Amino acid sequence: MKKLFAVILLFAPFAMAQSIVVSPRGIVVNPLPTFEVETFLDKDPSGEGSPSYQIGESVRIGVRVSEDSFIYLYDVKSNGQITQILPNRFDAFGQNNFLRAGETKFFPPAGARYTFTIDPPRGLSKVIAVASKERLNTDPIASFGSDTNFARSNIGEDGFADAFGIVVQPVPQQDWVTDTALYFVGNSPVFPFGTLSISSRPSGARAFVDNQFVGFTPVARFGTRPGNHTVRLELDGYETFTATVNLPPGETVPVNAVLRQVRRTGTASFTSQPSNVQVFVDGRSVGTTPTGVITFEEGNHQARFSLAGFQDLLVNFTVASGSNQTINGVLRRALGTLTIQANVGGAQVFIDGSAAGTIPNGSGRLVINNLSTGKHELVVIAPQFSTFVSEFRIRAGETTEVRVRQSRR
Repeated sequence: MKKLFAVILLFAPFAMAQSIVVSPRGIVVNPLPTFEVETFLDKDPSGEGSPSYQIGESVRIGVRVSEDSFIYLYDVKSNGQITQILPNRFDAFGQNNFLRAGETKFFPPAGARYTFTIDPPRGLSKVIAVASKERLNTDPIASFGSDTNFARSNIGEDGFADAFGIVVQPVPQQDWVTDTALYFVGNSPVFPFGTLSISSRPSGARAFVDNQFVGFTPVARFGTRPGNHTVRLELDGYETFTATVNLPPGETVPVNAVLRQVRRTGTASFTSQPSNVQVFVDGRSVGTTPTGVITFEEGNHQARFSLAGFQDLLVNFTVASGSNQTINGVLRRALGTLTIQANVGGAQVFIDGSAAGTIPNGSGRLVINNLSTGKHELVVIAPQFSTFVSEFRIRAGETTEVRVRQSRR
């Protein structure tokens, strides 16, 4: 017959090279777990409650993992004695502490010739499960001595936390995880703890309870004393979330936070030559030049200057938090080409009243480039020939052709 020992909770602060959180409910936990281990007792398969066992009553412990792991089970007693339940040297079943993903192992196993029974003292006890993807050297926590079947120690509650930090220090942060099952020896008093379940959108925020770091969201379970607590969440690029939570004893209170992004902005104003140009930023109209000061989110943007008769101008600019800048756009007229095919060589060509060239002899073809877009007047004059007058329209990037026919007078 093997006996379990009652334990009390550990509250001592703890700091090691590994990122470890001290929880009143869980002793030591990984603040950023990447897989799960669950331990539970036969009276509470959920592992969430705190069932009561009378002295001499038998108990059965279960443990399961979400990924292949080596499992270590501990029972800590209020007088400082620690018993390593798994692995043990009692039998082959206890010597094998490797579990496959999804596998559940019970102690004692089905058909075992022994039982675990509850031993004094009365009070709140716990079973702690540690899952690691690497084998652990657990000698700092407990070792085999006079009891050759189960490793034990008398290092106490504070010593357990210190020793645990030493054991997992060489192991990558993502390769270990813990869980704790609470139970009462004797009649259950008013439960001295409640549980906070903390989540956020987006996840991955640093969570603090009463200024104590407790992990990265989601923090599924953080056990602490009943009463009012301050929950604070911090995530780079987002406003700090703070809430006061009243935690009743024995209950779980969810804290669900929607984090708001920090609005980092700068300002810009727009000028242009010519003025009165329509300005669009990221496709949205922001006014005509010269604009006033306009606020933009931090980051990269694109401005488009647009005015009839001119080529659109694109300008990329970057806004830094707290910055102020002026963006100037110099627009070029939108131009096109006119081709004149005439029948009188030497005829003089005027566009909008200004001389624009002479019709060549022979080909009779005159090309005039870089005309502004829009409507124009064409006049062709030759001695002893009729005067040709016509309107034509120039479109940006296109060629307009006009045929000129003059007859003798």
